Amino acid sequence: MKTLLLLAALAAVTAVTAVTACDRRTSPTENGARAVTGIVELRFGTLAERYDLRVERTDQGFASSLTPIGGGHPPGRGLLGLAFVRPDAGAGDPIVIPTPQGTVTTRLTYRPLGPWHVLDRAAVSVAVPQLGAGPEFTVAVLEPRLVR
Repeated sequence: MKTLLLLAALAAVTAVTAVTACDRRTSPTENGARAVTGIVELRFGTLAERYDLRVERTDQGFASSLTPIGGGHPPGRGLLGLAFVRPDAGAGDPIVIPTPQGTVTTRLTYRPLGPWHVLDRAAVSVAVPQLGAGPEFTVAVLEPRLVR
């Protein structure tokens, strides 16, 4: 049940960040940068999965692709929908989503990279009233680089 709640949390956060990731103020080649590459690390306790990341600038915003490293599992829709690159740093406030099973809290932090901001860390935690603080998982972009 906790796993389903975490997956629902990631899907909800994805919906919120995907809406804010689109910005049409600059064209893909206006500033010289075309894409961002790096490694995405998904951690849940001691378990970790890594993916090669490529985020292309498009007319509609940003399009992400993830490739498993070392025979890992294919990324889920929630992970693919996360805004790995944004035109700005965003508000920085945690996203709190109440659900019937508990409260999901997500903290997204971005760092500047060239003309954009790249996800530094997303921490998602679940608090269930009967159990208190529940599991937390994190998503981080390691070694981000601009592609011109």
